[in-house]
Amino acid sequence: MKNRLLLLLVILTLVFVFASPTFAGGKWPAKQITCIVPYKAGGSADRLARGIAPFLEKELGVPFIIENRPGASGQIGATIFLSRPADGYTILLGVQPYLSNTIINQGAKYSLDDFAVVNVENFGAVSITVHADSPYKTFDQLIKAVKANPNKVKWGVVRGGGIHLFTLLLLEKLNLKPRIILYHSGAPVRTALLGKQIDVSSNGAVADATMKPKVRSLALSTSNKLDVWPNSPFINDALKPYGVKLPEVGDMRFFAFKKEFKEKYPDRWNKFLKAYKNVLNSQGYKEYTKKIGTAPETSYFGPEKSSKLVLSMHQLMLKYKDKFKKKKK
Repeated sequence: MKNRLLLLLVILTLVFVFASPTFAGGKWPAKQITCIVPYKAGGSADRLARGIAPFLEKELGVPFIIENRPGASGQIGATIFLSRPADGYTILLGVQPYLSNTIINQGAKYSLDDFAVVNVENFGAVSITVHADSPYKTFDQLIKAVKANPNKVKWGVVRGGGIHLFTLLLLEKLNLKPRIILYHSGAPVRTALLGKQIDVSSNGAVADATMKPKVRSLALSTSNKLDVWPNSPFINDALKPYGVKLPEVGDMRFFAFKKEFKEKYPDRWNKFLKAYKNVLNSQGYKEYTKKIGTAPETSYFGPEKSSKLVLSMHQLMLKYKDKFKKKKK
């Protein structure tokens, strides 16, 4: 009798487990979704993930947890993300061209094909920013100072991404030789600028605006006017007297699942996509992005177009990959 009761208990337990919503075919999501941000807390990518989290929680009905996994310009976090099950309970907040840089210049073992891009939500503009006390009142004054003082003007830049690429292209076009100081994320660059440890920085335009009125922007990488810097000129307008032009380059911040998730669980993929679109279209989230100044940079392109945007940045990175290599003395 005891053996029969034990057997019945085992059978009932197995039925309960395999019928639970966490198994394939059951309700999804049935537990928290973890968003891996492969950068330190406080940066632009982290703020995007934490900003949208409460809206996704409400839409999906489960917690949306942020997990920071910084290191190697995003490679560590991306590797950890790809090691997780492809069940839709882990999503990546990626940034281009950082992701491509880890593949092209750092020897990462993954490729773009390993990621199923949901959407490029934010295309961050770059600001060339100086302290409010800086003697450089205009972009032209800065350029003249760098030309007159090679290797003297200290220019802070975040390593490995769109901001880095933008800066290298600018310096190449104008044949400028400042003293470049590289950082692993945007927050330390802003700290260094406020502390006057550097003379100028290339950094996220919206994030830099949080330091006003202690700083000012001399030029922006985007032709779209930003409310946070209404008087800062578009870089290509500022460059007209020099007879050069730059492509509009910045950091693409996007959400992505593992490729296998989209293939194995199309219903879950579509459910998340619908929830995500609802959030971006919601009045609450629109008001939030407007409040923090990212509304002009926030978009819904969809998976197909977003994948093409991510690929286009990868191709640009391939074209200029040598610019990221440290020159031998």
